[in-house]
This record gives sequence, structure tokens and C-alpha cells, in this order.
Amino acid sequence: MKNYYSYFLLFLLIGGFLLSINNVSAYPSRNQKRQAPAAKAAPAAPPAKAAPPAKAAPPAKAAPPAKGAPPKDPKTATPAKDPAKDPAKAPVPAPAPAAAPTPSPSPVSPPAGTQAGDAKGGTWEIQQTLTGVNAMHMFVARPGQFVYVDKPQANPLLRSNGQPAESAIFDIYKNTLTAFDLSSDTFCSAGSWLGNGTLVHTGGDGGAGPILAGGQSLRFYDPFVGYWVERVGLMPSKRWYPTMLPLSNGKVLILGGSTGGTGLNRAEINNPTYNIWPPSTPDGTPDPDVQFKFLVDTLPYNLYVFLHVFPNNDNKNIIFMLSGQQPILYDLDAANVVYTYPKIAVQRQYPQTGTSLMLPLYSTNQYTPEVMVCGGQAAYEITATADSSCGRMVLNANTPAWEMDDFGGIPRVMPDSVILPNAQVLFVNGAQTGYAGFRKGGAANPLWVNSNPAYTPVLYDPVAKTYAKMNPSTIPRMYHSVATLTPDGYVFVAGSNPQGSVAKNVEFPTEYRAEIYRPPYILTDVPRPTILSMNGAAVDGVRTTIGYNQQLTFVVSVTDPNPSFTASIIHLGFVTHSQNMGQRFVGLDISKVNFDANASNQYIVTLTTPPNPTIIAPGPHYIYILNNGAPCMKAVEVLLN
Repeated sequence: MKNYYSYFLLFLLIGGFLLSINNVSAYPSRNQKRQAPAAKAAPAAPPAKAAPPAKAAPPAKAAPPAKGAPPKDPKTATPAKDPAKDPAKAPVPAPAPAAAPTPSPSPVSPPAGTQAGDAKGGTWEIQQTLTGVNAMHMFVARPGQFVYVDKPQANPLLRSNGQPAESAIFDIYKNTLTAFDLSSDTFCSAGSWLGNGTLVHTGGDGGAGPILAGGQSLRFYDPFVGYWVERVGLMPSKRWYPTMLPLSNGKVLILGGSTGGTGLNRAEINNPTYNIWPPSTPDGTPDPDVQFKFLVDTLPYNLYVFLHVFPNNDNKNIIFMLSGQQPILYDLDAANVVYTYPKIAVQRQYPQTGTSLMLPLYSTNQYTPEVMVCGGQAAYEITATADSSCGRMVLNANTPAWEMDDFGGIPRVMPDSVILPNAQVLFVNGAQTGYAGFRKGGAANPLWVNSNPAYTPVLYDPVAKTYAKMNPSTIPRMYHSVATLTPDGYVFVAGSNPQGSVAKNVEFPTEYRAEIYRPPYILTDVPRPTILSMNGAAVDGVRTTIGYNQQLTFVVSVTDPNPSFTASIIHLGFVTHSQNMGQRFVGLDISKVNFDANASNQYIVTLTTPPNPTIIAPGPHYIYILNNGAPCMKAVEVLLN
């Protein structure tokens, strides 16, 4: 996004390059897994007295439709109302806004490699290795591997041709940073994982010089190949600020965006369509875009639409969508709106950016879907205090309604939301004033459109519905910041670049420092378990394919004399612009815990995977086992398929 005046942005001209069509099979996922020596199976023993086995759960079914509520079976759906023609869907009032934040001097950062904080509020550690490119987009490729995607600009990390890189991979275990070669413009794009374990990345800006236009490009990243493969100009239309989502059939949804850079979206550049990849065509030619009136009705706040798959028994791709304060339930297979929900108070879409997540799903309540939407901005004004409210809504309630709260008392625009393995949610990053966008003016006299950094994260307990303020970071994480869970149970935070190009000696510079935040659940005296094997095979360094409704047996080591185990499977998604596309948490049913008679401090934990792909989509996920709330030392990398 370029600098703009009168609170609107000048749009960028996006050039198109249409190259030869390539079948998706030209870039198959290898999904190799290294052969590991089989671990010695432990004999069954009576359940450990300290850790009573959880009651075995039958294959769980999704909750039945409540009377008058959005039904689970779309075939019996109540006809939906057009949100643009339904004045009764008035916004739910939000709590009173928080007081305007008082600007304070930026805190002094500790030296890289040292931890700051305590066990109660968590610790921050600045990484010694810089990101090399601004982390505008980020995803976890494999354990310890973080892939950054920026835009074309004067980043210090160089490609093999000597030009500044726009993508790189950081291996935190090896402490290495490697530049990738990308030829198309990735500015303000989107990504999502296919069921075969390949990440698909699409959209971007118009390119310049040697950088080709990226708005119609597809890019593929297979973690076992280790580099990007591009199909420049492949898709039917240009997309800037689109959203992507993994679907229950292993494909990905590509939705919306604009055909050029902008602040508020405008009709002349609006892209009110969606597409699905891989296509249905036998030769791999992209399907035509599908026109989607909802993205016309919700102008101008329809960029980076919030998307979540709705759990159901029929393996239907039913999608919760929120755009311009208006949420709907959309049947992607039938191409019709199933249900129209009440509006949420306050704008949450770019440039008044909030964040959204599907709260943890459990079989004990039949995977009842509940979304949470937090932060944003009521006014498109530089000096306006950010919103300090969250809304959560049960999507299949008798009468769905937003339940609002005060977001922990901190106003925040551009927050990131990270679901932890213990089902708590960390909200981090963002600003307390203004909205998402680049500064105005030159470096000598900048006018920041987002200011007053929200240094203090808050930890949310979805069961108690309470917030706790954690220890603050010392680095402003403004526009173009990201955060993600790691397989180790930490939170990895990077990025921030609220200006159109690289700038260093300004109040909010282009930020190349990354941080690890260790939440309190890691810093307690409770011993963390170590997963030694799954189904008799070693787990370290491999990605194992598993199925739905499958029983898995883990050997777990922990020194706790009174262990108590819980488990979850989490999709880490793709993070950009306060969205974690596809992030998903599902609690796993533990049916049995046996003491391993062959080794001390070892237990055999048996659990069952989710029953169907609408609960959690096919693709790469991580299984976490916790002891009394403390996460395992490293999650198990799996491909659910």
C-alpha cells in the first residue's frame, strides 16, 4: 500500500502476465517420511494410579441443529436473508470504549538471546538472527522452520542474483537464515495448506522492474522440497488482500480481495469472486471465478474476510464468513447463503483491522462451533482510539447472538490471536491508536496512521471468559506484524513495517528482530512431557500420515509423580494482517493411560483423532500432549489425510 492523502490510498496498477497453464500434478507433494527404527512396544499395564484413564469416547458426531438455529444439515436450512436487505440485523452494542491511551516512551530492549520477564507473565527473548526480510506473512513449514514472505523492497537479505529477497526461511534449531528466489510480487497476499501437505500462496501486487506482477500468481511450497515453485499469471483474476482457507476436501478456497492497492476498497477495483484450488478441470486449467454478491453488499470493508469451516456431519464445505460487520453461513458446495447472523458492533476488517478465530472444538459438546472476533476500530481516523471489545457467538445456538466483553481492557487494532495447546488464546501485537496502513509524509516528518504500540499481550481463558495481562514486549509490532504458535509450545513473533519502504531511523522502523514469547504454562514447576513414539515408531524429525477417527498410541515420558494428560491437534495456519488463515484447535479424546512397566516415568497414552474433515481439514497438523497443563517438549508432526 502506498502513501495516501485525505485518508484514502492511491491504488497501484497491477500488470498481468498470463503464462502457460500448469497442472497441479506438475508440483506434487512428496510427503516423504524418513524411515525410523521401530520403537519397542511397551506391554499394557494397569492404569497408573496418578493418572486415571479418560473415559473412552465413541466417534463423535456434530451437534444436532437447534430449533430455529442454523442447522447442521444444509438441506434443511432456513432460507437466508440478504444481509444488505435486512435492517433488523442491527449491530450488537459493544462495551464502552476504553480511555484513550497515553503515549509513553518506547521501552529499552534487552540484548538478543536473553530472556526478560517472569513465570507469572511469561518471558520474551529477542532472537540473535535477524529475519532478513520483513515478516509481513509467515508460516511454520516444519518444526523449527519459519518461512517469511514480504514484498519487493530493499531488504538486507539478498537472493542468489544479488537482488533483495522477499522471502526467506529461518531454522531456529540450526540458527540459519536462507533467502528464497521469488519472481512475482507477493505484497499483501494469502496462503493456505492443501491436504497433501503443500502450502499454496496466491495474490499480490503489480510488480516493478525485474519483479513480475503477482496478483494472478500461484506459488507452492513443499517443506520436503524446500523452495518455492511459481505459476505466474495463472489465475483468472488479480487479487490483493484475498483470504484463503483449507477445506474439508483437501482443497483451498481463495476469496475476494481487490484488483489494486487501496485503503478502503472501492467498487471499481473490488473482486467479488472466489475460486478453489486445485481446479475441477482434468488438465489443471483454473476454474472460472465464481461471482459472490456478499462481497458487493459488504463494500468497502470486505478485504481479508474472516473465514472458518463450520463443523457438520455431512462433510459439507459450509463456511462462516464475516465481512463489513456482517456474518453469514455459506454453503460452498451449493453456492448459497445458509444463514444470516446478527451484525457485530464496530468494524473489524481492513483497514480497521481486528482478528478472528474459531474457539477450541471438543467432542464433549459435539464440536459446537463458536467464533471469537476481537479488536478493530470504530473510526477511520488517525487519532481515534482502537476498539477494546471482543465478541463471541455460538454458531448453532437457538438464537445466535454476540456476547461482548472488554478485550482485557486494552484497545487494540491489528492484533494477532494465537491458540495455545492448553486451549487458551494469546492476543499480541498491534496499536492502540489509528488503523492499518502506511505512514503519511516523508521520513523527516512522518504522520503515523497507527501509533501507541500495544506492547502488553493478554491471555484469554475461553472457559472462564477472563483475561490476564502478560509481561510486555519491548518492540513495537505495528502494521505488518505476525505471531504463530510453534511445535515447542512457544509463540514466535516477528515483523512490523508501517511504511511503504524500508526505513530505520524512525519511530516505528522496519523491524527485522524476531522474538520468542514463553507463556506461563511453560515456566511453571510442572514437568513437561516428552513424546517418544507414536504407534511404535519414532517421531522426532518425521511427518507421519494419519487418518480420521483413528486410534493412536503414544509413549510419553514425564517425571511428574502425579501426571494427568490431555491432548490436542492444532493446525498452525498461515499468518498475515492479523489473520491466521486456517488456524484450528481440536481437543483429542484420551481413552486409556497405562503405566509402562518397562521403563520408569513412562506412560502409554491412547487417543482418537477427530471423526471427519469438517472438524479439522486435511493437511499438516501438530499433536500436543500436556501434563497438568504443561505442554510437551515438542509436538508430533502429522499429515491428517
